Amino acid sequence: MNRITILFLLISSLTFSQEIQYNSPYSDLENGKTYYLFGHDVVFRTEPDKKSKVIDILEIGTEIKIIEKSESKVDYYGIISHYYKVKYDHKIGYILGSLISLEKKEFEKSKYFYAYGKEDDKFYLIIRHVNEKLEINEDVAELKTNDFSLEIYDNKGIEGIQNIIYVNYLAEACGIDGGGIYMFQVNSVLKKVFWVSQISDAGVYWINEKLIFPNDQKGVKGKIVYEKEIGSYKDEETNWVEINKVSRELEWEDGQILPKLESEN
Repeated sequence: MNRITILFLLISSLTFSQEIQYNSPYSDLENGKTYYLFGHDVVFRTEPDKKSKVIDILEIGTEIKIIEKSESKVDYYGIISHYYKVKYDHKIGYILGSLISLEKKEFEKSKYFYAYGKEDDKFYLIIRHVNEKLEINEDVAELKTNDFSLEIYDNKGIEGIQNIIYVNYLAEACGIDGGGIYMFQVNSVLKKVFWVSQISDAGVYWINEKLIFPNDQKGVKGKIVYEKEIGSYKDEETNWVEINKVSRELEWEDGQILPKLESEN
């Protein structure tokens, strides 16, 4: 098995069944596209200026349509954010880009909105969950890579939680961590519970960590199976590869995944 095939298999193992859209802190919101507000009690103004007249105050999750990006900008959550000209309820006005969610995710009675923040040159992710009572809960996660997708699943057979949220890193180059962060939704509250790494340096080595839940293929009832594979390329000409594998059964107890592992961040 050559190194290209191994790298393909590694990438394939990260693919989920749901559609993946990767986000970047350097991308503009798309003209003509519908978005939803990340901020709550957002001021909808007549001009791209915080001193301009207020048209309305909008709630988190409000649907808007992007018309165009303005040149006016403000430092918000550590990010230089532009105002956007938007359409809401047949009205035209301006909203700061950092208050607009990158996407809206829905699962059963839950809605999720999220945006970037930045501190000391490091980007972090802010996720807000809105439940059926319209209560808002928030969690923040530091990002190892700036580009990521947010994926929402049911509890996959883990009792005591509602949903699983996976922050899936995009690794666009060798040596970049393409793993991610698992969050569990417990009684509407989001909680970071496990970090996995998936790194490949073509021609040298790879590391692949993953969690297998009870309802996944090869899942074990009542257990979260942790798997780690470390491989290294010894000789390409003879396809000499050495692989070390670790597998361990973990459990969700007292609000955490136990036992704690050394490899977990």
